[in-house]
Amino acid sequence: MKLPLSEIEARADEIAKCVNCGLCQAVCPTYLVDGHEGKTARGKIVLLKGMLEGSIVPTTAIADLADDCLTCYACQTVCPAGVKTERLWTAMRQDLASLSSTSRKKSRALRWTIGKPGVMKSLVKRFSKVEGFDRKSPSSARLTRYGLQLFKGAPYLDHLQEVYPAVGDEVGTVGLLIGCSGNLSAPWAVDSAITLLRQCGWKVVVPREQGCCGAPAINNGEWKLARRLAKQNIDLFDNLGVNAITSPDATCIGTFKHDYENLHWGEVTATSGIERVAAMSVDISQLAVKALEEGRVKFNPFKATITVHDSCHSTHLGGGSSWRKLLSAIPGIEIREMADSTHCCGFGGSYSVMHRESGDRIAARKMGNIQDTGAEIVVVGSPGCQIRLQSSLPAENPPQVRLALELVAGMAM
Repeated sequence: MKLPLSEIEARADEIAKCVNCGLCQAVCPTYLVDGHEGKTARGKIVLLKGMLEGSIVPTTAIADLADDCLTCYACQTVCPAGVKTERLWTAMRQDLASLSSTSRKKSRALRWTIGKPGVMKSLVKRFSKVEGFDRKSPSSARLTRYGLQLFKGAPYLDHLQEVYPAVGDEVGTVGLLIGCSGNLSAPWAVDSAITLLRQCGWKVVVPREQGCCGAPAINNGEWKLARRLAKQNIDLFDNLGVNAITSPDATCIGTFKHDYENLHWGEVTATSGIERVAAMSVDISQLAVKALEEGRVKFNPFKATITVHDSCHSTHLGGGSSWRKLLSAIPGIEIREMADSTHCCGFGGSYSVMHRESGDRIAARKMGNIQDTGAEIVVVGSPGCQIRLQSSLPAENPPQVRLALELVAGMAM
C-alpha cells in the first residue's frame, strides 16, 4: 500500500526551491556532532524529492532521520534560496509518523498529557509534591529521563491571578500564554514576564482556560491533536480583548505566530482567527525594547560579564532576539560573544528525551563555547535552554545559567 504524502505534496513548491548548495551543513547541530548528511536540510530535501517522484520508498530509516532533528530552523536562516524549512520538517514527520520507530511512544505520551489536561493536572500535582524541586531555586532545575523536571506546587497556573495591573501609565493590555515550561518547570519565567510587562506599562491578562500551545504535537506528527489545541487557543485569545499576546517561552509565541498557519496550509476558511492571533503575537523582548526606546522602562546597574545564547525560535523564526539590546542597556554588564552563539543548545523539547545522547553532545559543544568566553554568566533566551544547559555544567568553574527575561525583569525600574 502506498503511503499518502499529502502534507509533503502540499509543500512541493517549497521543496523545489532547494539548490543543493549545502550551506545548511555548517549550522545544523545534529550534523555537526555526527556528520550524517541525511540530517541536514539538503539531505532531507533530497529524500523528500525522491519520495514525491517515486524513486525513493518511505521507510522507518527515513522517518527516524526526520525525527532526529531539533527543529531549530538555523537551516532556514542560512538558506540563500529562501527555503522555508519551518513548513517542511513537521510536515515530513506528520506524513511519516506511522513509520517512525518512536511515534507510538510519543503519541501515547502526548495523548495522555497535553491531550487530556485534566489527567495531566492530576498527575502533575501528585508527582510534583514528591519529586519536585524548590521553585525559588531555578539553578537546581535539571532534565530528567522524562524531560523537564517538575517544581513543587506545579501547575503554576493555579497560583496566578487573572489580571495584573500596569505599573504607571497603562499603554495597553497583553494576554500572557505561560506555556507548559512556565506552568510545570520554570515558574520564575512567568513571574519575570509579568514583572517586566507591568513595568513596561502593560496590563497583563492570564486566562485560566489556557493550555498547551500544541508545539509538542505539531513537532511530533500528532496534527489531529495539534489542530484541536490550536482551535482552543485561537478561540480563547482571539476573544480575550487584548492588544497583544506574548509568552515567556519563545517556542510558544512562535507556535501562535507561525505553526498554526502551517497546520492549516491551504485551508483559507480556517485562517481568519489564525491570522488575527498571529498578528497580535510578539516576542516579549520586542515589547520591552519598544518600552525602552519610548522611555517607559529603565534599568538598575548590574556588574557582570555575560555571554548570550538566544532561543532558536526567536533567532530563526521570530526575526531575531532583542535581548542583547536590553542587556546592553543595563549599566555594568559586559557582553562577550561566544562562537556559534546562534547554534542550538540541544534541548528541542522531546528531542532531549528521545535523542538524549546526541542532545548531550550538542549541549557539551555549546558549553565549551560558553566557557571559552570566560564569562561569569550565560544568559539564555528560553526556559528549556536554561534547564538543558544547567544539566550540562562542567564540574569545575561552572558559569551561572540565567534566563534573559529573569535578569532583565530583575533590573527593570
